[in-house]
Amino acid sequence: MVWFGKVTLMNDREKTMHALGAATLSILPGIGHLYLGVKRANIFLVCGILLMIISKFFWPTGWLFYMQFAILAGFDAFAFGKRGRGLF
Repeated sequence: MVWFGKVTLMNDREKTMHALGAATLSILPGIGHLYLGVKRANIFLVCGILLMIISKFFWPTGWLFYMQFAILAGFDAFAFGKRGRGLF
């Protein structure tokens, strides 16, 4: 982790806390990835917002796909925060 030009090493507890924070923020997919600084966060964010719009206006049962995508994004953000690489 880099803070103001200094490199700091995180122990396992700090990694777990950051990973849990990112997974919690993934209620809106992509926000947890932005929190961690992952480059593919924009893809998750755009897909999550599109699924929300589709489920709100066009297809009422689309919220099930949104919930599945949010859970997947949460697991991916947790894995990236804990291990340094995501599920994919």
